Amino acid sequence: MLKSFKYIPAAFCLLLAGCGTTSKINISEISVTSEEVQKIACTHHSRIKSILGEGRISVETPDIAQTGAFVLTLQKPDSVLISLRGPFGIKVGSALLTRDEFSFYNSLENQLITGSTSLENMDRILHIQLNFDDLMNIFSGGGFLSDDLRSPDQRIIEDDQFVFIYNSGNSTRRYWIDPESLYIQKIQFLDYAGKLTLEQTFNNFESVGEIKMPYAIRVTQPETQQMLTLYYSDIMVNVEELQFTFTIPKNVERIRW
Repeated sequence: MLKSFKYIPAAFCLLLAGCGTTSKINISEISVTSEEVQKIACTHHSRIKSILGEGRISVETPDIAQTGAFVLTLQKPDSVLISLRGPFGIKVGSALLTRDEFSFYNSLENQLITGSTSLENMDRILHIQLNFDDLMNIFSGGGFLSDDLRSPDQRIIEDDQFVFIYNSGNSTRRYWIDPESLYIQKIQFLDYAGKLTLEQTFNNFESVGEIKMPYAIRVTQPETQQMLTLYYSDIMVNVEELQFTFTIPKNVERIRW
């Protein structure tokens, strides 16, 4: 069900006015419409055209637990290059993804794997079920599903955060917003029975020029016990003349998924 949705990239901001006499914000007294929030969110996040970042990546499943370094090169709307390194700087591989096709070079096995950028293939590469739009959106800091660019079906306050709730078909989305950071902190996807199927969290926001970016991103699938975590150490946004370098040796073994 999740793969049928497409994201409108957005870092979820709120217009807050005034301040109290204490350090804690009384968000129950803040009145902000969903239209205001979504307008600011879309305007803000549409300013991100490209990203060049590096840091640590961690993948956990019932079968594996791996951590390494990564370099991310992202150009909207349809190009992502991820280079991975293991212990002692050993190059593990590189993945070049577009909206339709991917190429993954496994340096350790000297294999080039290609195929369509399907939900199944993305799961095999990243060990998490994300379609291409999900991936672009997560790297950019989270955002609304296109189906949710409307008034929420329910709005509540929970754990000192705004929670906007959207229902459609057999699924529910819950957006958690921290009123102090003014960004999405968490997005939850629930099935028809209210069971959590996917969770995305965004934390440690820092200014990159005039744009706020989350330096800690986590995607969790509770049912399959899969988790992907990114910790950026450095991010540059809207880099001029961004370079995508994807090289493979001539004697590589070619595999098609």
